[in-house]
Amino acid sequence: MDETTDGTNAPADGLDAAEWLLSRFESDDEVAFAEVGCLDRDHTTGSTTPSEVRFADDLSHVGVWWRVFAEGSADYRFTTSFSESHLEDLVERSIRSARVLDQNDPAQYDVGTVHRAIHPGWTTGESLSDRTADEKLATVQSAFAGSLDGLTFDRAVTSYRDERLRTTLLTTTGTTVRTSIERASVEAVITPAGAEPVQRHFGATTGATFLDSLPERFDTIVSTARRRSEWPMLDRDLAIGDRVELVFSPRAAAELFHGFTHYLEADSVYFGSSPYAIGDRFGPSMLDIEDCVHAGSWGALAYDIEGRPAMPVPLVSDGIVRNYLHDTVSALEEGTVPMGSVVPSVGYERPPRIHARHVDVARGNDSDASLLDGADLYIEAVESPRIDNEATRTKRASSMPPSVPYAKDIAATTPSEFADEATSQTLSFPVRFGYTIDDGERTRGITDGLVTVSPSDVRSMSAIGNVRETVTGVCSKHRSMLPYAVTSPAVRVSARFSHE
Repeated sequence: MDETTDGTNAPADGLDAAEWLLSRFESDDEVAFAEVGCLDRDHTTGSTTPSEVRFADDLSHVGVWWRVFAEGSADYRFTTSFSESHLEDLVERSIRSARVLDQNDPAQYDVGTVHRAIHPGWTTGESLSDRTADEKLATVQSAFAGSLDGLTFDRAVTSYRDERLRTTLLTTTGTTVRTSIERASVEAVITPAGAEPVQRHFGATTGATFLDSLPERFDTIVSTARRRSEWPMLDRDLAIGDRVELVFSPRAAAELFHGFTHYLEADSVYFGSSPYAIGDRFGPSMLDIEDCVHAGSWGALAYDIEGRPAMPVPLVSDGIVRNYLHDTVSALEEGTVPMGSVVPSVGYERPPRIHARHVDVARGNDSDASLLDGADLYIEAVESPRIDNEATRTKRASSMPPSVPYAKDIAATTPSEFADEATSQTLSFPVRFGYTIDDGERTRGITDGLVTVSPSDVRSMSAIGNVRETVTGVCSKHRSMLPYAVTSPAVRVSARFSHE
């Protein structure tokens, strides 16, 4: 150990700190199991308009994190300070926090499986680290300006963010996993003159190849902006029926499936929030959904935070729920196998959560024309859904300990007025942009609606399109920020529509 200025000993670097922590946990009789990781993170942030780079910053830090199970409960910590006294203080707090959690059902641990692996990520060719922040943001600005050429707009801005992560995971059961990943994203907002804004998030884990793809990505959002500027808008006082035939575009359907597959996470089941049991009907017989790990996807994960290899999980086949997403604890309890579904929060500052990596919805057989035939509305883009059930919404928004069995304790304390929580679930999607449909053709634009979808609406889905798109973004679960990706076709459902 090196000595700091205050006379305390400190590990020399992140890996030394992680090894010190691992030894500390292994020597503590109160600790049943612990995962420890070190994180070397370089990241770039910036913003551009078509005419200038607003700012471009390169930052870096080294940190350590751990998830420790004591007395059957768990605690998570992250720090960038490696003095021994500071680490010892946080370790004591972790053990004490887990001990006083008073979880009724202790967690179980798989102590027989040991993973030793290295994964270099999906970067091919040039790394994001080979370019400075100024160079990367200049590339974004140039691609953005080129795509906007000829479009009259009131506002156009991008936000860029990337991170280059080198991580090492150690566990008290002997697992050692080293991984690298380069995750980059751009969020762009374009407001065409006199029209509604268009917003897109683009993300990938392909290194500098992502920057090279930006002209094509920006062209797609500019095409959408041009199209919106050409459509007449619906008179806001014109009535639309309460329950209508809706076509969700591939992008809107991606948000729909992202919202409903949250109910297939094991902790959602333990909370008493999920309307689905294994074997239940999720959708029509032609619906297949898999949680995949596409190489280079924004949501790609080689190994999860438990050191488990990330494997595809068939969630729904022939419209029937086949599996939940698990961590090791819930998998052992349910007699199944964890498939690498414990996703770290962006930056690792918050606890990991059970979450899908890349939801892949199989294409159907319906053309755009058949989807629109007889429909009332076409929903092009929606905002993140609102969980309408108050108990479920409160549970998901809460800052939960990283311990799945604790969800059962929360379920047991759910107020009696929410006894029907699992069977009273709907998601409401604010409409960013859509169209009215007349005789199978789009007629007027709409922006001020709310579409409310229930599990029964999803089950009665009447058509699935044959063209797919991929949507990326970041969602919040118990205050952890998790990357998500969904590839989906358009779908047709009957659902409630109301003006906001």
